Amino acid sequence: MNSFEDKNNNGQNPVTSEFEAWVGILYSCISADNQIKDSETASLSRVLLSKQKFIGIDIAPLYAKSLNLRTELGQLKYISACCELIKEEDKETVFALALEVLLADGTLEKEEKNVIEILSNRLKIDAEMTSKIIEVIFLKNKGNIKGI
Repeated sequence: MNSFEDKNNNGQNPVTSEFEAWVGILYSCISADNQIKDSETASLSRVLLSKQKFIGIDIAPLYAKSLNLRTELGQLKYISACCELIKEEDKETVFALALEVLLADGTLEKEEKNVIEILSNRLKIDAEMTSKIIEVIFLKNKGNIKGI
């Protein structure tokens, strides 16, 4: 780590586990437009509970920490901190899941598009793969009932 990064990070990432990072990224996505709809919360819980790595993990405290850290650090810094802890083999999956929860309400607002762009960059997913993932998730969610 160079001295510039040391000064900015103080060597400490407030996100302390891979589980926190997953929840933090997905939580940041559903809260990007500063409105958390029931459909988004339900989608986030469903997505996490469908993953083997979350078996036996209590998600509630991770949500609480996400809310606090996102407020404390701001959206961009928080997403960056979370992305640092995502394993290489999970980056595209987390990105696809982020899109999934963002599109749970059937719409993608301007703020949400910005989060997707930032997330793609921070996770270092190449443009071609980003486009493919976006296309598939849009197709999958086409016709979703809006605003549930």
